[in-house]
Amino acid sequence: MKSFHEFDILKVEESLNVFLPKVVDYDETRSLSSEKFSRSLLEQQLKEANDRLQDAQAKVSEEASNVQSTMNKLEYIEKEIVELKEQRMSLCATLKGAKATQP
Repeated sequence: MKSFHEFDILKVEESLNVFLPKVVDYDETRSLSSEKFSRSLLEQQLKEANDRLQDAQAKVSEEASNVQSTMNKLEYIEKEIVELKEQRMSLCATLKGAKATQP
């Protein structure tokens, strides 16, 4: 019975000695593959993030341009309002003068 156990242990040790280097090789290969995949995935994610950033920057630039255009229009309208108020005051003064000169 003792020799049977020794035989079993030797056989197991031999199997382990054959198996372990394969496991180490597999582990190394898997790690390299995983690193390459991870790097590839990170590069893809970085590219997508850069694309989204450029899109966002373009949108911000467009919106800033729209805001500036709106501000320019507002300034023009405010000037027109001031001119119209001055015109109204001038017309009112003319009407008052015309009424005052009528008998």
